[in-house]
Amino acid sequence: MIEGFLVVNFHEHPSDWVLSKNERMGIDMSVLLPVGNDAVEKAVRMSRENPDKFIPFYWIDPSGDLSDEPRRLRRAVEEWGVKGIKFQPLTQHWLPDDRRIYPIYEVCAELGLVCTWHAGVVKLGHKYELGRPMLARYANPLPIDQVAFDFPELKICIAHMGGNYYYEALVLAEKHENIYLDTAFLPFFWRRIFPPASPEMVIAHAARIIGAEKILYGSEGLWPQAVIQADLSDEEKRLILGGNAIRLLGLKGSHPSPGVDR
Repeated sequence: MIEGFLVVNFHEHPSDWVLSKNERMGIDMSVLLPVGNDAVEKAVRMSRENPDKFIPFYWIDPSGDLSDEPRRLRRAVEEWGVKGIKFQPLTQHWLPDDRRIYPIYEVCAELGLVCTWHAGVVKLGHKYELGRPMLARYANPLPIDQVAFDFPELKICIAHMGGNYYYEALVLAEKHENIYLDTAFLPFFWRRIFPPASPEMVIAHAARIIGAEKILYGSEGLWPQAVIQADLSDEEKRLILGGNAIRLLGLKGSHPSPGVDR
């Protein structure tokens, strides 16, 4: 923990080194965003082993038959304690306003789950994930606009502050009360956007436009100190670093850590 701040990392992926990384970075709790079904099982297992440190999210593959997914999602909430879903359109090859996904959104809105979408074009040393090409045509968050209109109660998070689609993500979050932005991977994106800007500048700018209450700290190369060093009030820093996540996830200092066979 960083003195004076509760730090909740809203954007982490399940791995064996997350716990030690959190200790090194001063992170108190992390949301685990799985990419693939195996990663869901790992996220749940990590949460079960360290219930005060990890919060599992769910994963759905839209390429297959989705008719049973609402039931599966409800079961994952009841028995695994998942608090949301991670969507990765770059790999899943679908757009957020695809009507096939709407029954999933209905369950998420009903149960208060968070839907987190990747946004932004990335090159991570590989062009494929889960055996599929990572296609840039799915990186723009603008189709989320329709989802926010159709599901005003749905909790929506656009990852990476939209990445290289920062302006689009910012406008969507300004336009819709139910859209939030996370700060993960900002150093990567803002070294490539012209003119370059520091994460501290970007976070402070977003807070002035949409309010600090709509920004969620996410790591992926971004330390909590970037928020602390930004031109923000102490209260705004507390909201971004952990307060907003606690509110959005409906946590009260703890969370369930059940685990069952899928």
